[in-house]
Amino acid sequence: MNIFICDDDNLVCEQIKTLCESYYIEHKLKRPDIYIFHSGEDILASDIKPDIVYLDIQMSGIDGIAVGNSLVKSYPAAIIIIITSFPEYLDEAMRFHVFRYISKPVESKRFMRNLEDAISEFNSIGGRIIVKCKGKTYVLSAKDIIMVEVNPHCRNLTIHTVSDTYTTTQTLASIKSMLPSGSFYQSHRCYIVNMNYIMSYNNSRIYMENHLYADIALRKYNDFFNTYSAFLTTLR
Repeated sequence: MNIFICDDDNLVCEQIKTLCESYYIEHKLKRPDIYIFHSGEDILASDIKPDIVYLDIQMSGIDGIAVGNSLVKSYPAAIIIIITSFPEYLDEAMRFHVFRYISKPVESKRFMRNLEDAISEFNSIGGRIIVKCKGKTYVLSAKDIIMVEVNPHCRNLTIHTVSDTYTTTQTLASIKSMLPSGSFYQSHRCYIVNMNYIMSYNNSRIYMENHLYADIALRKYNDFFNTYSAFLTTLR
């Protein structure tokens, strides 16, 4: 992952860099490559693809609004977070789909929450999800997930991959929000299946690879049938 920080105040740049590094160390994640720029001209001259961008609005030369508009044209998937003391510029910034807005001075707890959201968004776009399991944070490839199921008795859910299982207290809705919608289907309030791993099904159950199965809610069978049929046509 490439994180860009663009601000004409070097102290702000160093603070954001330190907070980013602290998050990755705390969550035992592979550290990103962090690039610091002090002007709009510098960041636009870079030939490195940005994944997450922390962008100041008021800078000498090319301002943050112009930089943001240019970045999203070149890198539509870039996640842009505005860092500024001037909220009156937010309306203009929203035109290039700003992901979050953080006011100066930067408050560390809010920054960490927004960074976690940005990483989740990045992994969702890139087909990866973040799972917290037994005090550790794992980054899983969505294509390796066979299914997700909720244990209704203890509120935990289990993510079954081709090679392992992960139990977490994250909600099914939060996991679903990170999964690519084109290949995953929620067949029941307790199950999400990866349609790439379906072996067979009937009107009440879906049989998956690795001897797994998921229930189909009665009211969802017709929708499942139509969705899965459409999915199969994309594989031909």
